[in-house]
Amino acid sequence: MSEALRIEHVKFGYTREKSIFKDLNLVINQGEYVVLLGHNGSGKSTLAKIIIGLNEVRRGKVFVFGQELTEENLYQVRKDVGIIFQNPDNQFIGSTVRDDIAFGLENACVPHDEMEDIINEYASKVGMSEFLDKEPSNLSGGQKQRVAIAGALATHPKLLIMDESTAMLDPKGKREIRELTMALRKEDPSLTIISITHDIEEALQADRVIVLDKGNIVMNDTPSNAFKHPEVMKQSRLDIPFIYKLKEELNARGVKVESLDFERMVDELCQ
Repeated sequence: MSEALRIEHVKFGYTREKSIFKDLNLVINQGEYVVLLGHNGSGKSTLAKIIIGLNEVRRGKVFVFGQELTEENLYQVRKDVGIIFQNPDNQFIGSTVRDDIAFGLENACVPHDEMEDIINEYASKVGMSEFLDKEPSNLSGGQKQRVAIAGALATHPKLLIMDESTAMLDPKGKREIRELTMALRKEDPSLTIISITHDIEEALQADRVIVLDKGNIVMNDTPSNAFKHPEVMKQSRLDIPFIYKLKEELNARGVKVESLDFERMVDELCQ
């Protein structure tokens, strides 16, 4: 399995006196869907900026699809990476949805006679075809993030970073983006997704959960294994998914439920 990202012995801090990462090591394989959890100040967004070269490390190496990230090849590496930020309003450039999706294509020097088909393709993928001529200000939060995702995907990145992309959305918007993420994975299994989030429920759908606390990786495991250790989550000031709380409470009351799938849990309780 090829690697999408390799971080070796990275040290980084915004000041020389204080380091956020002292010796960070991490490998993410191509096609993985990884959820990165952590409380405010844990280093999540700082890590995203390191991956796309906005933060220059003091020590260590960063490899993206086998290429070491350097000042010389920064823009070449960025062609393989798309990023979605927290506030969708800060991401819009164009006066319409169509113009906004086109912006990244123009920067990538895609010929104009090819752009329309690409815009239509990716608007369709995120369910926004009927909004192409709408002003972004008239869209809901979830719709705005869908447009941001379409704009990022239109340039064909191999790695998509979602940096708190559901933090400002209501529950319906969060659910829409989670469902879209799973649909994108199904359509392109080679797409690597790193979702930086506070949304514990999203982590249930991931291949791997990584928990950062004060610049250290304190958990790096599958969701089913990670949430078997609520003490680690609590020490990192994080919650655990409701379904795990329910299982713990039922087991504590003598109702033994082994399944972590809610429908199967209900079936077991009804037997």
